[in-house]
Amino acid sequence: MRAALEQARAAAEAGEVPVGAVVVRAGEIVGRGFNHPIGAHDPSAHAEIEALRDAAKRLGNYRLDGCTLYVTLEPCAMCAGAILHARLDRVVWGAAEPRTGAGGSVLDLFAQAALNHHTAVTTGVLADDAASLLTEFFGTRRVQQRLQALAGHPLRDDALRTPDGLFAPALDCGCASCFYSDWPSLGGLRLHVKDSAGQNASPSAAARQWLLLPGMPAQQGLFRELAAGLAAQGDRVVAPDWLGLGRSDKPKKDQRLSDAQQLAMLQDLLQHLQLDGERGLVVVAHGDAARLAQALVAKQAALGRPVQGLWLINPPNAAAPSADYRLWLEQLQRKLALDIAAALQTSATGAVMDADRQQWAAQFPDKGYRAGLRAWARDALAALDAAALTSAPLKQTMPILISIGEQARWWPAPSQGLDAWLADVAVATGTAGPLASQRCAGGDWLPLQNSAALLQASRFFDAGAQPAALGLVSATLR
Repeated sequence: MRAALEQARAAAEAGEVPVGAVVVRAGEIVGRGFNHPIGAHDPSAHAEIEALRDAAKRLGNYRLDGCTLYVTLEPCAMCAGAILHARLDRVVWGAAEPRTGAGGSVLDLFAQAALNHHTAVTTGVLADDAASLLTEFFGTRRVQQRLQALAGHPLRDDALRTPDGLFAPALDCGCASCFYSDWPSLGGLRLHVKDSAGQNASPSAAARQWLLLPGMPAQQGLFRELAAGLAAQGDRVVAPDWLGLGRSDKPKKDQRLSDAQQLAMLQDLLQHLQLDGERGLVVVAHGDAARLAQALVAKQAALGRPVQGLWLINPPNAAAPSADYRLWLEQLQRKLALDIAAALQTSATGAVMDADRQQWAAQFPDKGYRAGLRAWARDALAALDAAALTSAPLKQTMPILISIGEQARWWPAPSQGLDAWLADVAVATGTAGPLASQRCAGGDWLPLQNSAALLQASRFFDAGAQPAALGLVSATLR
C-alpha cells in the first residue's frame, strides 16, 4: 500500500486526483499505475486500470490469477468490473469513496453472488494516509482556483468581497453568473451579473430583453421566480447585483459610491451586453431602484438609444414617503451595527421571506462591508428630499407599468391621486406613455411574493396587448 501511495503522489504532481495502485504476485510488484485521465485524454485511465494493464503486459496474460491489487481509494464501478474480469484473487484499498465507490459505499459489485468470479476484499489499509493526500490535493486546488479568480478580477485595496460561502445558491436567479471589472464606470470593482444568455453571448434579435434591478438591500435573487418565467418564454434576462451589494465588490468607504457611478455602470452594462433587439429592452426596477431606472431611461433616450419599456414594482412615492421606509434609510445612516435582518422584518409579510432576509443580511458580514449600503441610503434620502421631479428634455413613446403590492408598507401607493403619480413618473422619464398600473396581493417584496401576477402583467409590453385583459388599469398623461 505504501508503494500505491507513492503512485498517488505521482498523480498529484501531474495535477491529477491523487490515486495510485500496484499489482502484487508472490510478494513482488508486477504492475504500477496512477490516475491520469486528464493527461492521457482517456476516461478509463484510472489508477487501477493502469496497474492492471501494466501487470498484464509483464505477465503476458490478461488473466491475473494469484494477484492482489492494492489501491489507495475504493474502486469505482468501472474499475471493480475490470478487477473481476482480470480474475484477481484479492483487492485491498485505503480510503472509502462515498460518491462513486463500488465496493460498498454506493454499491457493492464484489458481493454479487450471481457473478462467475469472486474477489476477496480488504478495506481501510493506510486509509488516513490515502485520505490526507486527497484532502491536501483538493484544498490546494481550491486555493489555486480562488487565486485564479482573483487574478481575473483582482480585489482593490480599498474594497471587500463577501465570501461566496455566505450565499445560498437556491436563493439566486437560476441564470449564469458573469463577472466584469474592466469597464470605465467600475473603477476596478468587480460587478456580478446574472445573465440567462451567458457571458458575452449575443442576444437573439427576436427576443425581448429584461434588465431587472432590485431595491436595496435585496440582490438579484429577489427576481428568481420572475426571471425563470421570463427566460422560459425565450426572453433574455439580465439581473445585476449593484456595486456594494451581493457578489459585487464593496468599497470600504461610502464616498466611493454614488447614484452617478451606479448609473454609469448600468449604461456600460447595456452597451457591453448589447441589450437591444427587435422587441426591445424593458427596464424593471423594484423599490427604491426606481430612481436609477428612471434616470437610465432618460439618459438612454438622450443618447439616441431609447429603451422600449419601464416597469416599476413598488416604487417609493417621493412626494409622500412612508415613515417605515424613511426610518430604514435613516437607520442605515446612523447605526453602523444595525441588525439588517431584524430591520427588514417590518417590510416582510409572513415567514416566507425569512430565508431571503437572512441572505440579504449575510452579504454584509460586518459593518466594514456596509459602505455601499450607506451610500445608497444617503442618495435615496437626498432623492426623497429633492424639491420636485425634474422633467426629462426629450419626449418619447414608451409604455410604463407600475405594479403595487396591496400589503406594501415601505413602498405603498398613494392613497389618492394614483393617476397623477403615474403621470409624474412619465414626465420624469420624458415619455408620453401609454401608462398602466396593477394592484395585486403581496407586500414590499412583490417579485417573491406574487411572481405569477407579475409574469402575467409582463405581457403589457407586447405589441397590441390590452391592459384590461391583463387585469391592469390604464392611466392618462396630464
